[in-house]
Amino acid sequence: MRNSKIRKIIFIWLAIGHFSANAQQNNPLYDLQKIHFGFSIIGDHASYKLNPSQDFWLDNQVLNIEQMDYAGFGFGGLMNARISDHFDFRTALNLHFTQRDLVFTFSDQSKRQIEMENTYFEVPMLIKLKSIRHRNVRIYVIGGVNYRYDFASDIDTDRSFEKPIVALSPNTYSYDLGLGFDLYFEFFKFSPEIKLSSALNSYLARDKYIFSQSIGSLMPRLVQISFSFE
Repeated sequence: MRNSKIRKIIFIWLAIGHFSANAQQNNPLYDLQKIHFGFSIIGDHASYKLNPSQDFWLDNQVLNIEQMDYAGFGFGGLMNARISDHFDFRTALNLHFTQRDLVFTFSDQSKRQIEMENTYFEVPMLIKLKSIRHRNVRIYVIGGVNYRYDFASDIDTDRSFEKPIVALSPNTYSYDLGLGFDLYFEFFKFSPEIKLSSALNSYLARDKYIFSQSIGSLMPRLVQISFSFE
């Protein structure tokens, strides 16, 4: 199912690109401007890279830890600065709403589901490598680092076995890698993009309870599909 969705997205991008490439060139001086501003609408799929702790293997109380992943969304403003014909610097101020749950299965076959909701404010710092523009389309790759602050972090929330919490540090850093198209229209540029964002380290906040003690490292990940207008 997921591969089918990816194929549909790629087909739509190629169809739009083919249409734009065969149209009359729009706004040919657009890329000579030093700075562009715009906004993005973002869809994402949140998950974790989870490694169990040594205690998980030695202590038979917890049999398994599963993830439940959800789709999320975000939006924000962006700034793009021209460096050269093929390189840009891009940054943004985005707000993301995501959720990733963990389900713990115990030796008596009981389960505990822990909801982990995030409200991220993020500031990516990215370098964009652009191909040669062909009429109204160009392809690009993008990469860099991203800082996020989670307004919904549970790091300071009281917890117990009856009130299970697995918390992450509110401040996280990730690397971002992506691929997209610039499609030029008469009055604006439209850029669909797909990007992977993966944490540089584990940001698990440890406590004395079995839930966080069973986890060795917990690294947030996001797959983002964005639609930007400049």
